[in-house]
Amino acid sequence: MNSFIRFLMFIYSVIIAVVSVVLLYALFDNALFANLFDPLSNMVKGPTSRYIYLGVVMLLFVTSIVSITNIITSGRLNRTRLRKNDIGTVDIGPDAIESIALNAAKSAQVGIKSARCHVAPAKNQMLRVTVSCELYSNVEIPASMSKVQEKVKKDIERFTGIAVEQVVVRVTKVEQAQTRVESR
Repeated sequence: MNSFIRFLMFIYSVIIAVVSVVLLYALFDNALFANLFDPLSNMVKGPTSRYIYLGVVMLLFVTSIVSITNIITSGRLNRTRLRKNDIGTVDIGPDAIESIALNAAKSAQVGIKSARCHVAPAKNQMLRVTVSCELYSNVEIPASMSKVQEKVKKDIERFTGIAVEQVVVRVTKVEQAQTRVESR
């Protein structure tokens, strides 16, 4: 998810959280929103409808908080990975890891025309790598992409020392074979 979409989702979640807090406050203070929310105050007068209203508002609030937390913690690997040794530390940025993954995918020599890569954090300080490939037409996809997965995982772990949890290869396009017409 790119940063603009994440930003919009964050703003949307904050708005939903604020609206749910205002609606929750309206449940306990009828006079505050008497003129503005007259139909709402009439709706929550009964004990059963009051509990249903409370449940819906709390569900809205909890989902907005979960959404905000998910947006903040997920997405692109923002921080560098640190490797300490006796001399100091080595910082490995996400762009470097993505370059290693792209070089590994292209060097697998399995008919990749072009590729894009995305690296995301996984559990236990591991990485999750997604490679999106555009292939030439004469490629046996399952066997070739299995080689790409193995090569990407092995190269990232060898060059960075960071464990890779999962390598997902997505084939986005296969180039069409060109037909040749021979003339006599």
